[in-house]
Amino acid sequence: MMINLRRWPLFYPVVVAVIGLALTRTDLTDIPTACVLLALFIATLLWFRQYLLALLLMLGVLWGLGDLIFDASRVAVDRQWLNGDIVVTADVEKLEQLPTGRRYLLRHIRSDHDLLLPGKALLYQYRNRKHTSDVSIQAGQRISARVRWREPRNYRNPGAFDYRAWCFDRQVALIGSVRGSPEIIVSNVSWLEMQRQKVRRIISKVAAGHDNGVLSALLLGERAQITESVNRFFSASGTAHLLAISGMHIGMAAAWAFALVWFVLTRRESWIVRFPVRKIALFSAFLAAAAYASMAAWPLPAIRATVMLAAAALAWHLSSRSEPMNTLLAALALILLFDPSAIASLSLWLSFIATAALLLWALKLDRKEELAWYQRLFGGMRSLLWISLLATLATLPMIISTFGRIPVYSIPANMLMVPLYALFVMPAALLGELCALLGLDAWALGLMQFASVAVNQGLNLLSLLASLPAGELWAVAPSMLLNALYGTGMLLAGYLFWSEKQLRAAGVAAIVLTIYIVGVLFESEVKQPQWIVWDVGQGAASTLLLPGNSVVVVDAPGHSGSKFNGGTSVAAGLRYLGLSHIDVLVLSHAQSDHLGGALSLMRQVNSVGEVWLPDVADAHADKRVKAIETYAAEKHIPIHWKGRGDERLVVKSDYRLSLKVLWPPRALSLRNANNTSLVLLAGVDDQKTGGKFNLLWPGDIEIGAERALVNTGLEKVDAMLIPHHGSRSSSHQAFVQALQSDWAVAQAGFANRYGFPAKAVVERYLERGVEVKNTADGAVMIRWTGAKQGAVLQQWSINAGHRRDMARSWWQSWSAGQPH
Repeated sequence: MMINLRRWPLFYPVVVAVIGLALTRTDLTDIPTACVLLALFIATLLWFRQYLLALLLMLGVLWGLGDLIFDASRVAVDRQWLNGDIVVTADVEKLEQLPTGRRYLLRHIRSDHDLLLPGKALLYQYRNRKHTSDVSIQAGQRISARVRWREPRNYRNPGAFDYRAWCFDRQVALIGSVRGSPEIIVSNVSWLEMQRQKVRRIISKVAAGHDNGVLSALLLGERAQITESVNRFFSASGTAHLLAISGMHIGMAAAWAFALVWFVLTRRESWIVRFPVRKIALFSAFLAAAAYASMAAWPLPAIRATVMLAAAALAWHLSSRSEPMNTLLAALALILLFDPSAIASLSLWLSFIATAALLLWALKLDRKEELAWYQRLFGGMRSLLWISLLATLATLPMIISTFGRIPVYSIPANMLMVPLYALFVMPAALLGELCALLGLDAWALGLMQFASVAVNQGLNLLSLLASLPAGELWAVAPSMLLNALYGTGMLLAGYLFWSEKQLRAAGVAAIVLTIYIVGVLFESEVKQPQWIVWDVGQGAASTLLLPGNSVVVVDAPGHSGSKFNGGTSVAAGLRYLGLSHIDVLVLSHAQSDHLGGALSLMRQVNSVGEVWLPDVADAHADKRVKAIETYAAEKHIPIHWKGRGDERLVVKSDYRLSLKVLWPPRALSLRNANNTSLVLLAGVDDQKTGGKFNLLWPGDIEIGAERALVNTGLEKVDAMLIPHHGSRSSSHQAFVQALQSDWAVAQAGFANRYGFPAKAVVERYLERGVEVKNTADGAVMIRWTGAKQGAVLQQWSINAGHRRDMARSWWQSWSAGQPH
């Protein structure tokens, strides 16, 4: 049985339109390559006299270009918004509770100078900021606040998440932090928001901790309260799709509504004869899905899923024999028509590819015979197994490329979790939500409690799977070639399956899967010594890589409760460079801007050889350090408490690495914790060429510790971090002169409020011929070429051909030239 594309009249039109949209609205290729590809596609279509398809291709290009320019007009801002603190008034579109505070999504933003922001903004209010008057702020109200604004900015690291693109596609023009407390000036909370408050109140009464966040995500689309551990368990097991309101959840809501209405209307024979039961049930299912998505404030995946459901319902209504794949293609076209930026959405393509694979499989195995109940039960279980397998195989490269994980237990996890959520969690939670809306609080509490118990059982199951061998397995970033080979191989397997050659199809799929898994587990070879100082904002993190794949990481910053921090940035960067392990993790001292992200880092690599900590009173007493000790004990990672005079020698390949602790003395106890930082000297000798270089990691030491080091003697270094991020309290004259470094790197946040690195400190290094770099301008990467004293310095930057940035710059230039 072969696929007959004539049954899918939308196939070619949708494909060419998607190609045209992708060439302009995504950064899959640079602009010159995109122009060449566009010309080749048009020439090919014209050669075969496919004039309508050529027109659709050009319409896709123009639609993507128009959407790009429109979004650029929303995020391009007047520079006056960036001039210090500004008092603004704005409507609160959405409010989220974060572990670190609150986040407001604002629109209709006007400054006290009567400037109107075209797009939206994200406003953060952190817990350590005093606020009392904002306790009743809700979505729909208009507020006034004093805000310090900045434009969205990426951390410039290898493998970094493109945050600017994320904001651009959502028309978020500015990111701000509150100064003082916001004030409510118009309290006009919508009816829908008041209903959401009822649901939040019920959830807070019956759930706390992990299940609170999961229920909020499932019912209201509010994922901010999901803890890091919950995210980790779901991601590791390949069940993260259960946490985001997507096609599965919309489908569950619709299916239960359909079943309920069908059950009620078929209780009497007269109703069956008098009413169009199937149409009423189908319409009710669509209304239930739309109501569910409305309560969740219509997140993008829910919008796409509802559009797909509407397309399917319409197709069924118009024709008794609708083609499922044609319906799926129509839904895709509708989604991209109304939201062209969705062309770059991972959730859209994960959903589309998985659904397409399942539809093709269902077409191949369609059977009409009547079965007994136990046969239907076993058939359903077998179908769920096949669905889990096909969905995993179809989306594996996208999952690994995005999340960095290999979901080893994805199939058993989905086999257990999907029925749990479909049969228990979702029905109970949805009924509880309905009861809360109707004011039946007692029923709502009971149903939510049942859903909470089911959620906890699922979490226990995922925790058990994560504890199994390879339960949390990380992959290196796969190359485009490896992904292309995987896709080609799986398409070949699918072709063989459709050609009635199932054994060959299974063999090809197994071989391709094995090659792919080996490819993403195999670490890249480090060919030359390289020192990377990461851009992690106002914090410190750096890595030394040596041939033989020795990996030394010093520090990983982060705030308590943060899901994305310096630890996640370093782990993502290492995976991008083809590495998934750490040999030595050094944590210089017990402050969040140096070790707050250490646990995240340790959990996001496959192995950590050992951890070094300063043997001082502050570190031994610190709660974050105790959490690190607990995790290290669970994973059998040795912790070494280091003091002045300790040394470690590592010999790998043709290189010899020595790590010497220069400071602090053991058991040192000072009021100033900065001066208890581990000061580490790394010496690398190339046994083959005779080349050598020294690195200095000084932590946050200040002048007192610097003087002690100068008095004991310091040798020249080739590269170093500037102590304490470039603070005036460090880097005194004698210290800088004693080291005579060639390069000095300041780790400081972009436009940080401390003014780091201090101008006087930078000048002190420059006066002695030191080349100074700042990670606020991008990660600093120094590579030693192997020749004696030969090295190359590179600073990681953003691709200048980024379409969104070019569109923003063009719009700003054009609008600046227009009369006002």
